[in-house]
Amino acid sequence: MLLGKFTRTGFRKALVALVAAFAAEAFVYPSLRDVDLWYARPEKTLTYVRDVLKESRTGLGSLEEFKLAEVILFESVSHRIDPLFVLALIKTESTFYNWSRSDNGAVGLMQIRPSTGEALAEELDLKWKGEATLLNPYLNVKMGVHYFSNLMERYDDDKEVTLAAYNVGPGIVTSRMKLDEGWGQEFVGRVLHNYNDFKERAEYY
Repeated sequence: MLLGKFTRTGFRKALVALVAAFAAEAFVYPSLRDVDLWYARPEKTLTYVRDVLKESRTGLGSLEEFKLAEVILFESVSHRIDPLFVLALIKTESTFYNWSRSDNGAVGLMQIRPSTGEALAEELDLKWKGEATLLNPYLNVKMGVHYFSNLMERYDDDKEVTLAAYNVGPGIVTSRMKLDEGWGQEFVGRVLHNYNDFKERAEYY
């Protein structure tokens, strides 16, 4: 479901409902208790996300960036993940450039491989159109956040292992851990650095 199908009023009502449902609970990961701005002032957080996108080279138009900010916030809340963390993951994966492609074939904002994307599209009941689906920024974020949430459950909310699995794949991470080999700490460090940077900036927003 694309967020663009919501009216502005409908989006705000849905967001408020999610906030009301989650505000009294501890979020799974990362904790939102350090980012009280988000659930206390969701409109402020939405503006913050929009401004981060505006100052980045997204390859999208201003209206698309406006809608993308709503999708990032909505999908983050739906999966009980700090939206600032999702921003950090997107920045690390693609520097917010929608048309990014990696050497190993990952595509889009959250750098999803076509094979993974096809499986996620089926799981989410989305029409799969190959790379075109992954280059749709709203669907890419929807699938990426959903995938990350699934990995969190798989790895018992271990933030570092989950990030590494998102980056190189769960199979590779599991095998490297069994062999006591490196499993992506550099990528994990970059995401957490970006996350802390976004949190610090949000405090003065």
